Amino acid sequence: MINADLHIHSMMSPDSREDIDSICLKAMELGLKTIAISDHYEFYWPDRHHDVFNPKHVEEEQKIIEKARIRYNGELNILFAIEIGQPHFDYHNSLKLISSFDFDFILASFHKVGGSDLMSHDYVDVEDRKKTLSAYLDGLLVMASLFDFDSLAHLDLIKRYSLKAGHIERIEDEEERVRRILRALAMRGKALEINTSLLRDYDEPMPGEKVLSWFREEGGCMITVGSDAHKADHIAYGFDRIEEMLCRCGFDGYYIYEGRKKKFIGFEREDLCLN
Repeated sequence: MINADLHIHSMMSPDSREDIDSICLKAMELGLKTIAISDHYEFYWPDRHHDVFNPKHVEEEQKIIEKARIRYNGELNILFAIEIGQPHFDYHNSLKLISSFDFDFILASFHKVGGSDLMSHDYVDVEDRKKTLSAYLDGLLVMASLFDFDSLAHLDLIKRYSLKAGHIERIEDEEERVRRILRALAMRGKALEINTSLLRDYDEPMPGEKVLSWFREEGGCMITVGSDAHKADHIAYGFDRIEEMLCRCGFDGYYIYEGRKKKFIGFEREDLCLN
């Protein structure tokens, strides 16, 4: 059983209303040992600004987590994490943010192409779809190659939004470009996240099994698992399907991070992983 969910959003993210106690109680009910509160911190295109994301916002989150650690001491390991979106849009301030706090775990993600959110792009026009996918892969490669983080979140997020438009964009169609991203992660010792949120609407996580096998072929060995839950009911969603998928791709466990230091958690079923 995968008993660590390293991608959970609380009410400190603009797109969640879930309080920390609801999250912790649900996690314990599910038998989880470790959770990471990985709330959003978005960087925007240079000509845009968003008042929600600032160091005071992170300070408040840290205090909430510290209090929760006291309340649930010994019952649940609660990590102070962050999901940083588009750090390459403001490289200097993204590094300043990281150095200002003692994060346990840092996710890097890419939500915005050309300054606008992926969900707002037009996936109907073929040329627009190609341009969006190309720009998305370019941004992922920059992040994977340069930025300071622990795990790259939902590698093929574009799949989620194009799927809703009925014209699914699969990064598998750009194998060599995707492999460059995976190779960069492997060479830098960074983890790849298996994000299960898409399993609520589709038959595979982000990324799917093919990309996961490519990561292994490119020398990647570190995997983190996250539900990307914005509601307590979505915590650890689909985790029962991930363990066997990881084993099929040559992984015999997953990683958690505490104080930015990785810890390997091996699968307990010896008959599951035969590699």
